Amino acid sequence: MGGQDDAAPGGWLGLLDRAAREALLSRGTRRRYGAGEAIFLRGDPGRALYLIEEGRVEVSVTALGGRRSVLAHMGPGEVLGEIAVLDNLDRSADATAAGAVTLVSLPRAEVMSFLAQNPEAMMGLIAELCAKARNASEMFEDQTQVAARTRLARCLMRIADKWGRPEAGGAVRITEPLSQSDLGEFSGLARENVNRHLRALADEGLVRLDGGVVVIADPEALAEVAEL
Repeated sequence: MGGQDDAAPGGWLGLLDRAAREALLSRGTRRRYGAGEAIFLRGDPGRALYLIEEGRVEVSVTALGGRRSVLAHMGPGEVLGEIAVLDNLDRSADATAAGAVTLVSLPRAEVMSFLAQNPEAMMGLIAELCAKARNASEMFEDQTQVAARTRLARCLMRIADKWGRPEAGGAVRITEPLSQSDLGEFSGLARENVNRHLRALADEGLVRLDGGVVVIADPEALAEVAEL
């Protein structure tokens, strides 16, 4: 493929040059979802791949006992639902709009045709899938082996890597509003534990709670707590 243009988005789309992106997007249908609306549910047939244009999508699984675990928060430029499209099986998780979301839905047949014609795009999609698998593996390890305080710190660092905005003095503001319940589902902690450890981190000056937004006041110190 040719070089990327200056306006290239992030994620998998950012690996494609302008012509390839336009060719791919022309095969899809733009869809919009409101906060809390399901994009797809675990067990649904994987008939389409989704390219996120705007907003945040939460990917989660719910155990038989009812406990919900968040696997990822995904944003503009990222691809959603590629596992079921590639293996032609059912969805392996739920995908829910965390706010207003706009995405492009691409039928499986169109995706497979595009990938066959663009092998570098296929390799890029495989790389995205591998990164998600590694992230899921790391999160599972955290939730089974890591202390609660460290687990929450790692959760905040991961979110800040994607949704953080630098501020004066080296602080990082997490631009997406995340409730303590959201943080608990993402870190595998009960809401009460999130509240307790978040307040302790705030008392130590590592984070700052600004309304419904978390500001990482001292990223280096928080990284030490996260043992990263």
